[in-house]
Amino acid sequence: MRSKPSLKKQQGIALITVLMILAIMVTIAATMTGRLTLSLKRTEGLIFSQSVYWYGQAAGDFGRMILNQDLDDSSVVSLDQNWATPDMIFPLENGHIGGEIQDMRSCFNLNALAVKDGENVRAVPVTQFQSLLEALGVNDYSAETIAESSRDWVDTNDVSNASQGAEDSTYQARSVPHLAGNNLMVEVSELRAVQGVSQSIYEHIAPYLCAIPSRDQSINVNTVKIEHAALLYALFENDFDLPLNDFTRLLEDRPTSGWDTVNDFLESNLFDELTFSSEFKKYLSVSSEYFQLNGLAEFEDRVIAVQILFEMDGNKAKVIRYQSGGLK
Repeated sequence: MRSKPSLKKQQGIALITVLMILAIMVTIAATMTGRLTLSLKRTEGLIFSQSVYWYGQAAGDFGRMILNQDLDDSSVVSLDQNWATPDMIFPLENGHIGGEIQDMRSCFNLNALAVKDGENVRAVPVTQFQSLLEALGVNDYSAETIAESSRDWVDTNDVSNASQGAEDSTYQARSVPHLAGNNLMVEVSELRAVQGVSQSIYEHIAPYLCAIPSRDQSINVNTVKIEHAALLYALFENDFDLPLNDFTRLLEDRPTSGWDTVNDFLESNLFDELTFSSEFKKYLSVSSEYFQLNGLAEFEDRVIAVQILFEMDGNKAKVIRYQSGGLK
């Protein structure tokens, strides 16, 4: 017969064993619960991220729909149309989409600088760009340097047309060597790499500029912002002695639905007794074939920014560039 102390010892060992097994089971259960919770959160995150991505796609589709409706029966593009509504926001389930559409013919197209000089005649867009920079307060020397260097950046050769320009040899001599673009710009931000464009100058002039996949320069007089009257001034400055303030007043008095034709615009009192060649008129327009949507989509605190460039194909908008970022 076992003694009582021996029986108590065995009972104690059994209790300890049960407690150890229970502790292991609790640890395993807690680990499984933690992993399951983490897995659920990851799945939820993926679902939310996918949802905000598709909301971003919806923003693009909505922008395209607005452009199609506005331009279906009109070749004139003006700021009283639906696409020009600022800061559009549309609530959706658990989120929203919003943004604004910009006419990419209401800014100076940097890729127009790629046109070649005439015989002993400087390319007109280069002169216009220099005039714009000077109108924006950039000193004469810097303005000429930036204009010529920007032209060298977007042309296809490696020969500078002016002493103030910059090609590969200039950029290879820098502390971080690189080459000139020698191709059309995709983003205005590329201008930051051009000789003479400091951070402060870039931040000041960037709102007036754009980069579209075209070498044509054609400013839509119906959509230029009043505060950007320098864009029109720069087109006229080289051939006509007209002050910047006159262009500001001209835009302030612009018809609600804009001018129907370029000739209507040039019949404004500001241009009395002035004669314009057909070559000059090509730099002016009352329509546009490029629009950019700067959109934002949000779903359950996930946010994505989208930038979509549309090209009008007839009366239909098609996406030719899509960028997104800021997903979180």
